[in-house]
Formats: sequence, structure tokens, C-alpha cells
Amino acid sequence: MARKKKIEFLMNTDWMFEKPIDREHKEYKLLSYFQKMGERLDNMELYPGFIELSLHLANVQTLVKDKKLLYTTKKFTTVDDELLVKDLKIKDVPEMSHDEYAEFIKILTYSAPRMFEYFGFAKSVWELVFDSVHLKVKKNSKNILEDKGYFYFNEGEVINVWEYHKKPAAKGSPESKVLVNLIYSGTKNDLTLPKIITNFSQWNVENKTKLPVFEMICRGEFPIQETLLPMFKRKLISYVGQKQIIENYKKSKEELKD
Repeated sequence: MARKKKIEFLMNTDWMFEKPIDREHKEYKLLSYFQKMGERLDNMELYPGFIELSLHLANVQTLVKDKKLLYTTKKFTTVDDELLVKDLKIKDVPEMSHDEYAEFIKILTYSAPRMFEYFGFAKSVWELVFDSVHLKVKKNSKNILEDKGYFYFNEGEVINVWEYHKKPAAKGSPESKVLVNLIYSGTKNDLTLPKIITNFSQWNVENKTKLPVFEMICRGEFPIQETLLPMFKRKLISYVGQKQIIENYKKSKEELKD
């Protein structure tokens, strides 16, 4: 079995405190970070960069407000693994000399607005892609609130089919995450979608033909692993979540009538 590639961030949140604590040195480091992140955005690769930028933005805000360092020890298993509040940790900033502390304040004053500005740029790219993705319920619409199902995406002559399992993002969390498994990627040939699901599904052993099936549609060409698949999962969570709210509302109205 192939070993999963370790997912690492480009820069740790304690980058300001790495020696030397010097404003000019840190300006170059931040510029280098933005250049590397910019290369990914130029290629429309949103993850894991967007998660990392979110963490860095939260960190500089915490440093500005509380002079505390925000970090995480979470081991990321997918490129779009979300950071939850429970994954964030806070610690005191390292001890510094008087001169180092003065440089740190200069570094923070320089970095905070630039990190905020760059995050805004990345978010605009994220929103552009998110708005380009749409989904359609293709089969078993009455069962869309099921935690399991399938979605597919046509990439030219190639069809990519995933099975999914929606579950809480953490124990007791109201937020959800979607685990996915690519069950087929290739030309259809004589295969129909039901045949692909029946023959290749690995997780959903029971009720394969009754689970919901979604088609993902995208206006534009973007990388699948770093961009489209994360967006597909978020579109799915958003859509099912909205349907769940409507269903809960209908039930509450019925209960009031009774």
C-alpha cells in the first residue's frame, strides 16, 4: 500500500521568533512565503494553502490582541482537512531581550496588515471557485439526508465517481465533514453510472441503489485534488445542511399543529 504524502505547511506560526529576530529578515521571509503561496494560487491550487493562511491570519490577530502565539499540532490527513477550534492551541511568546522585543513589535506591525490583505486576496479566489461549482441531484432525491451517497464529475471524456460519508467534524460538533473515496476514474465505455456504483463501491455495501447521487458541475478548469474536490465536499455539506434545516422546519410546524 502506498504511503500517504505528508501534508506540511510552508511556514510555522512561530516564524517571527526564529533567529534572527530582525524586521528586515522577516520582511524577506514573509515575501518569500507570499511568493510560494502566489505560485499555488496562480495554478488555482487552493488547498492546503487556504487553511494555512487562515491559521496565520488568526495567529497575527492573536499576537496583536493578546501577545500570545497561536499554533496547532494537528496531523492533516487530507489537503483540505479543516482546522477546528479544538485543534488550536495558545502559548506565551518566547522570552526576548529588550531589543528583540522592539524588533518583534516592528515585525508584527509590518506583517499583520499584509497578512490580512493577502488572505483577502486568497479568499476572493476561493469564492470565485466556490461560485463556479454547482451540484444537481441525479438519483434518489428523497434520500439526500442520508449520511452516505455518491457524487461524480465529468472531466471531458473521463468520469470521476466518489462515494462519501458525511459525519460530525468532531465528537459532539455541530459541524460536518465529508470523507470521500474515489471508486472510479476513467472513460465509461460500456459502464453506466449504476454499474460503476454497484461494481466499485467499497464503503456503501448495503442499499447502494437507494443512496443519493449528485452530479458536480464546474464552470472553469481547476485542479481536482487541491481545489475541486474540496469544493465538491463543501457544496455537498452546504446543500444537505440547507435541506436539513427545511426538513426540521417542516417537522416543527407539524408538531405545532398537533
